[in-house]
Amino acid sequence: MTVQPLRILHLNASSSGGAFVAAQRLSDALNGLEGVSSEHWVFDGGEGDFHLWANTWLKKKWAFGLHALEKFDFLRFEANKSIRFAFSHGMTGVNVANWKAVQDADIIHLHWVNKGFVSMKGLDALFGLGKKIVWTCHDMWPFTGGCYHPRGCDNFTRECGNCQYLKQPGQWDLSSHVFKAKKRIFSNACGRLQFVTPSAWLKNQADKSGIVKELIGIGGAVAMPEIKVVPNPINTDYFKPRDLKFVKSPMNTSFVLMFAAANLGNPAKGFAEFRSVCNGLVELGFDNIEALVVGENRLPNGDLGLKCAVKELGFISDAKQMRDAYWQADVYVTTSHEENLPTTIMESLSCGVPVAAFAVGGIPEMISPSGVDQSGWLADKLNVKTLIQGITSYMSLEPSKRIKMQEASRNSALANYSSVSIAQRYLSLYRK
Repeated sequence: MTVQPLRILHLNASSSGGAFVAAQRLSDALNGLEGVSSEHWVFDGGEGDFHLWANTWLKKKWAFGLHALEKFDFLRFEANKSIRFAFSHGMTGVNVANWKAVQDADIIHLHWVNKGFVSMKGLDALFGLGKKIVWTCHDMWPFTGGCYHPRGCDNFTRECGNCQYLKQPGQWDLSSHVFKAKKRIFSNACGRLQFVTPSAWLKNQADKSGIVKELIGIGGAVAMPEIKVVPNPINTDYFKPRDLKFVKSPMNTSFVLMFAAANLGNPAKGFAEFRSVCNGLVELGFDNIEALVVGENRLPNGDLGLKCAVKELGFISDAKQMRDAYWQADVYVTTSHEENLPTTIMESLSCGVPVAAFAVGGIPEMISPSGVDQSGWLADKLNVKTLIQGITSYMSLEPSKRIKMQEASRNSALANYSSVSIAQRYLSLYRK
């Protein structure tokens, strides 16, 4: 008798971004396990080793139109245009519940489903199929009244409302409506919904949500299992050191600081602070600093404002190009103001490149800033001076000690982010 494999279907809105990369790597790793069949379906984007819904000219226009329609509708609510893409009320989407791939699957695994892909109505229909649903949360949207990051607001810990993203905040505003709709939809899942966060930090934030507190068991009612923490996976066999034994002299050759963001012009990604790190080192007399910058340059006039040598690589979506970039770097610097569990940090560590970062979101879980396992440096948000001190201390180390930090970085990635081990952890969740 032939035993049918466990059929897992991953759903993602776009073929770019961290959520897509994590889902694709997880799907690939799951297909390497016995008794598992995994497919990754993507709403819109470029083609690749996955199933693309918008695979014709008409469907691409349709996908674009759905996202545009949602944003157009949101114009009447938004406080200002700066938050237009920081909030989604889930008005538009396609009915994925009718897809044959969805109906045939044993497990539906949601990742990032906004951007006009799955609406609130679509979530309701999807949950109504009676299938087990695992949802990896790459931001706070599933637990708020519509924002991806609360940015200091704690209204989501109750019922939302009086939302800072809205033009006319009030007790019964749009965020309150969306919040209550999510609570109703999730409660109807009757224990078949398993939320996962890639970091303990994000779980801690999600656990504060009024939705989670009510559904997980405050007062004895349990409609949803406890949120689990499972990091995103990377291929540690691919993202590996070029040569841990090769250490440049920091005083006689260029010392490369790498920075990466999808959009350099997004203030929250911290390019301004990275600039301050590089220029601060130059002002201290380090004239051999070189900046390796990855990302689309949407800065005013395209001026990076760096006083050191610069190599711009532009936006990169290819894994080989990213690995080659890490191989050129001595230190990876991430000065983001808000993060969950950045894939770039995982990849950098896996390549044996230490990381200097602000201690925001889940980043402190990823970097050991001292001791024999030191893999980088942490600083309070916007504290550029501390990052500079960490980098200069690394530059002054003798080669053998720098190699030890590189090895510690690599070992940290192997222990925490290996795609095979992460796939096995998810498999145990699917089978519960």
